[in-house]
Amino acid sequence: MNRTSIPQIFEEVEKFPSKQAKIDILRRYDNQILRGILELNFIPEYKMLLPEGAPPFKKDDKTPDGYSETNLFTEFRRMYIWLRPDPNISKTKREQLWIQMLEGIHWKEADLMNHVKDKKLTELYKSITYDLVSEAFPGMLPPKPVEEAPKKKKGGAKQVPLAG
Repeated sequence: MNRTSIPQIFEEVEKFPSKQAKIDILRRYDNQILRGILELNFIPEYKMLLPEGAPPFKKDDKTPDGYSETNLFTEFRRMYIWLRPDPNISKTKREQLWIQMLEGIHWKEADLMNHVKDKKLTELYKSITYDLVSEAFPGMLPPKPVEEAPKKKKGGAKQVPLAG
């Protein structure tokens, strides 16, 4: 079955200038894997048990999209390995499994997953923002935390007596 890959969906979103067109594209390709990736990136409580940054792995950028050994639609079911602490999987083994997954999927999917792991998807695809995803899929993401303004100190600025 030939599916549109997640990077292809995000690349299509990037091409359109209007917010409504971007929302329509996300909704047209709506599926469990797309939503799962967006949740991993935008829900703060979902933290991957992996070091920040891209690990060293063999990036095969010659294989055309759709011809990789595996893909995110197949591999996404294994995300629990990197999300839940498991006393039977060492830190090293968890990282090895991550690298194996990255080497099996298309290089664009690998790049995407390294950004999602670090919650930096918007650095890779500028249009895929919390606000866009919230509007495309109402109720999927928790309310955006309100950033508090810096509190002013009582008494205003400190008075320094002038020498007279």
